[in-house]
Amino acid sequence: MIKISLEDFMYMLSFLNGMRLSEKAYFGLGRVPIGIGAVIKGWDITEEYYRDPTKLPAVDFRAMTNACSHDCHHCYTDKNPRTLTLTQIKGVIKQLALRKTYSINYLGEGEPTLDKNFFEIIEYTSTNGIIPVVFTDAATRLLDKGFVRRLYDSGASVIPKCDSLFNAKYQNWIVRDKSQVFFDRRNKAIELLMEEGFNEIREDGTTRLGFDMVLSSRNMKEVERTLIYCRDRNLWIIFAFHLPSGRSAKEDFDSSLIVSDNKKRMIKETVRKVDLKYEFKHPVLNNFLTRGCIEFMQIFGDGRVSPCPGNETIIGNVKEQSIDELEKRILESFPCHNRKSFDGICLYRNKVD
Repeated sequence: MIKISLEDFMYMLSFLNGMRLSEKAYFGLGRVPIGIGAVIKGWDITEEYYRDPTKLPAVDFRAMTNACSHDCHHCYTDKNPRTLTLTQIKGVIKQLALRKTYSINYLGEGEPTLDKNFFEIIEYTSTNGIIPVVFTDAATRLLDKGFVRRLYDSGASVIPKCDSLFNAKYQNWIVRDKSQVFFDRRNKAIELLMEEGFNEIREDGTTRLGFDMVLSSRNMKEVERTLIYCRDRNLWIIFAFHLPSGRSAKEDFDSSLIVSDNKKRMIKETVRKVDLKYEFKHPVLNNFLTRGCIEFMQIFGDGRVSPCPGNETIIGNVKEQSIDELEKRILESFPCHNRKSFDGICLYRNKVD
């Protein structure tokens, strides 16, 4: 009997049947295969939409509580207390809606789902025509079926914390979980999210469930297995190298965890090889590997604003300046963020050819 790998089987299957492509063409990706988690809802922005100066793409908003039960070594938030009131948060969302902002990434300051106003903020975002994208540990609140169903009904996409889908020891070490239960709880939450339809196949090639996996020297060998796992289940995934911000920018950060340029090249080739087997042809860039960056503007919990998570230079505050004025300041101080010319390659990570 001839044995073939799952990867080769999927390749032959796609070759015989042909992957159906989305009608929509997305910024940096073009038309994408349907059913492999090629793009997450909220980051499914077309080239025309992204380039339109009257609109904003994906804005990062740390509008939620700074409470968090974890202590991740590479966390890029400082867990500063949120001082924006709910009224002020809604005011910012309303301004973003007037600018036809496509999506808002809710990143914290801490664990978003712990915020007492979590659903009010998420549902207000959706009501104003903006797609909420929730970055969460998943293990804290997303084992509650009622909570998950309400989150589904809100129209939000969900990005559970993922440093490893397979290595419990490493994942629990990342979050500093002395009880060693985070990994199992997180995985059960992912299963529930899939049961409730977050990864259902959509004709536009999107999914509403995926991962933002930070790569280190200790988990980089999992890239191929993780990518195949996601492609087979219509789960989105991006792979990020450490940013020069937050804890990974501090002097005491363990530099042995940083992936070398040579290893990055090998990882990029792995991503290219796997995705070609799913007929997903896209640039493999130095930041997220499976797609380029579409983020513009980062709003902190106290109202301060910077260009993005990779550049925390404060250019103003939503308590004092309008979104229009803050955008103007970003473009004047950092013209490299101009969406008319930006190519999706992270401006703050080392380029690796």
